[in-house]
Amino acid sequence: MREAKDGISIFGVNLPDNKDYLPDVKLNISEEKKAKIKKQNIFLIYYRKDLQKFYLEPVFDNKEVFFVFVKLLNPYLLTTESIAFCVLSYIFKIKVNKNDNKKVTIEYGKNENLAQVEFNSEKKNEFYIGRKQDSDIELPENEVSREQAMIYYEKGNWYIKDGGKEKASGSGTWLFLDKRYEITNDIIFMVGSSTLKLEYIPAQPEIKTSEVKNENIEDKKIENTKEENSEKNKNES
Repeated sequence: MREAKDGISIFGVNLPDNKDYLPDVKLNISEEKKAKIKKQNIFLIYYRKDLQKFYLEPVFDNKEVFFVFVKLLNPYLLTTESIAFCVLSYIFKIKVNKNDNKKVTIEYGKNENLAQVEFNSEKKNEFYIGRKQDSDIELPENEVSREQAMIYYEKGNWYIKDGGKEKASGSGTWLFLDKRYEITNDIIFMVGSSTLKLEYIPAQPEIKTSEVKNENIEDKKIENTKEENSEKNKNES
């Protein structure tokens, strides 16, 4: 562990030329990948006091070697900035049309030659990605769920969510992380072949000194009263 208590947890690897600086959590990776990385830090987890939130953030020097993916557990808001997500070996790039926010453009495939489709909310509000033959984007593989992911338009915004309306997919829909991401309870993310889950641990309530003193004073009063009553009863008898 690093000695500096800066509120940041660094996840990474040990490199030969950085023996004096160790990450907080060491990740086990292959020698092949270790030879390619530019910096030993892979991603960070930190707390912003001003926002009172935890964040997960990749180190961009290594983004070509290590991809950090977050599993979609809740609907994710889409914007005009392109985002990428994956379903098994399929890569998707999606963005809302800048000139017409009722349309989204999606590129998808398994290699650089990506197919492209456009969804228009004026035709319908819900679009499905999955194994079903009537899916808006069909992925004909057994590992893909019948309803793998859903893209929908609601109250002027586009969203993507894992699975269909009723249940999540079997393999998950994973968002490619290229910027900081707010951590929620039970978040699941993937770095290389490692899958990690984070959960909040509630802090233990503090016991204030003044409360303890008051408690002791009250206990003392009760003890004194008992002694006085006992002495009084002896005298009367």
